[in-house]
This record gives sequence, C-alpha cells and structure tokens, in this order.
Amino acid sequence: MIALLFSLLSGITFAAESVAVPVANLAAATQKYINENTPIILYRMSERGGREPDTYILGIQDTDQQSNVIIGIKSGVPIFATDQSLHGNQSLEIQSQSSSTPTPTPTPLVPIVIKVTPQPTPLPTPAPREARMSNVTIAILGDSMVDTLGKDLPELRSKLEATYPKTSFTLYNYGVGASNIEYGIKRITQDYEYLGVNIPSLASRKPDIVIIESFGYNPFPQDDGALERHWLALAHAVDTVRASVPEARVMIAATVAPNATVFGDGAPAVSFGNRDKEECVATIKKYIENAIKFARSQRLPLADAYTPSLLVDGNGNLAYIDAGDHIHPSPAGRKLFADVVVQTMVRAKLIE
Repeated sequence: MIALLFSLLSGITFAAESVAVPVANLAAATQKYINENTPIILYRMSERGGREPDTYILGIQDTDQQSNVIIGIKSGVPIFATDQSLHGNQSLEIQSQSSSTPTPTPTPLVPIVIKVTPQPTPLPTPAPREARMSNVTIAILGDSMVDTLGKDLPELRSKLEATYPKTSFTLYNYGVGASNIEYGIKRITQDYEYLGVNIPSLASRKPDIVIIESFGYNPFPQDDGALERHWLALAHAVDTVRASVPEARVMIAATVAPNATVFGDGAPAVSFGNRDKEECVATIKKYIENAIKFARSQRLPLADAYTPSLLVDGNGNLAYIDAGDHIHPSPAGRKLFADVVVQTMVRAKLIE
C-alpha cells in the first residue's frame, strides 16, 4: 500500500540544472520508485520565498517494502532520491544526478494531482483445446453494450480461435441500442429492422450457444417491482431460447461496470449532473447484479465482466470504459468481455 508522506515534504527546496521534460512524463520518469497504477501526488517546491519552475518533491511510503522514498524532481526528471527504510537511510542512484542543498522555507507547498488510471490485469489465455464440433454458431443478445462490441465481434472471435484453433466459428451480434430486455425477447423469434437493415430472428440462425447479456444499461422505469420484472424477463428470455432453439446452450453475461464520476460525459445529446450520474449508475449496477444473481440461482453459465471491472470504491475502472462517451466498453473492456465469455465456455465445457 502506497501513501503520500505529508510530514516529509514540508519546507524543502533545492536547485538543479533544468532539463526540458514535460511534467506529464513524471509517471514514466519515476517508475523505478512507484507503482505505475498508483495516483501520484506532487508538491511544488519553493526557493527563497518564491517558486522554482517545474520543481517538485514526491514522497512515497511503501509498506510492503517497509520503506519511505523521497524523490526530488526537476522538469519531469528525478534528480535525487533517499530511501528512509526501517533499517536506516540509504541513497538511491538516479541517472543525471545533480547536487542540491536543502534549505528550509516557510512557504507552503502547492499540491498538484496527476491521476493514473489503474491498468487492466490480463486474464490468462486458456491452452488450445478441442471442441466436439468442427463448426460452432454463437449469438449474443443485448443492448448497446453488445452492439458496440462490433458487428463481427472481433475480440471474441480472436479469443475463440486461439482457444479452439481447429474449430470454425460463426458469430452474430444481436445487440440493439437503447433497447430493454423485453424488446430483446421479441428479437429471439421475430425479424426486425435496425439502423436500416432487416435482420432475421435470432432463432432462425440456429445457434449452438446463445449469450444473453444483462440489459442493465437500459432498465425499466423506476417503480416498485422493477427488478422483479427484470428477473422474470431474464427467465422468459431463457425459456424462449430453449423453446425456439432446443439444442442451444444458454449463457448469461454481465457487461463492464459504469463509473459514476464520468458517466455519459461526451455522449451525444447527453448531459448528466453529478446526482443524475450517481442515480443512473446505481440503477445500472442493481440490474447487472440482478442478472448475476439470476444466473447463479438457475445454475446457468455466467460470463461475468462486471466484477473484475469494479474498483474498490464501487466505480467501474475507466480502463474498461470508452473514453469518448464514458458509457460503452473501451477496447480493453471489449477484450475483457471476450475473455470471460471464452473462459466460461471452457469452464462449462459448452462445446467440448
């Protein structure tokens, strides 16, 4: 656990040769001493009552390593570091080190926060496996969280072909933007039009696997019984697939988690206030979690991209969320979804 050492930063200054490196490069410049996934708090250092341009001091406490590290930074370049461990002080070697003379100053330090988004942890790739079928057809039913995975579901195809190299896959994306699960049920047995294209019913494709996503991002109007209605709709969707495509295996999927801080920022014709963002995200999370509970209660295979995309504060990891609209999956989010789908197929032996 890394935390800022406020007490070690007060009233320290130094002079050093300036090197023109953007402050944005500080995270890369100090990778040797900090975890790149940790938010970096920097304090501007003062000189003779004024401020020395682009000069900062960074304090880090690494409880795992039982050490306190102080790093002096000039124009984005670390120029000195001291490791004040429990075993005594020890100097740390840094390239282009310059001499400096700390001088007390009463001028308070000004905090500058540089946020570093936690990066996704890659899921392990299953070893190549053999399916009992040479050709497998998969259809995914959902809202825009599925639609934006791409018409040909490229991330899922890549993962499937790497896992089952001897099998050919036909993939169908049955995601429709701004649609709830009740319209999704109709699309299982009825042809429909989407974005000017006539699309045959899902059942007519005779898929071997049908993946039903939570539809959590398009909830019902908020009233008593909405989550029960959602639960019953999930059950109806599963029953409809089983009745219309008896040989198909059914999987429930949970998409990536939303983030209440930025939800909808940049999305066309969307303008949420902070309270609206929090309410929307809270509702979406309830629906996704409802789908997860449904899958477990019915002992259905569950492809859960929601849980690994959550941060400790309950928000979705921005690494998995599109940076343009802050709603739909980013490339990393699409990859995570594909990874958990294939891992679920392997675990449940759906085609083996």
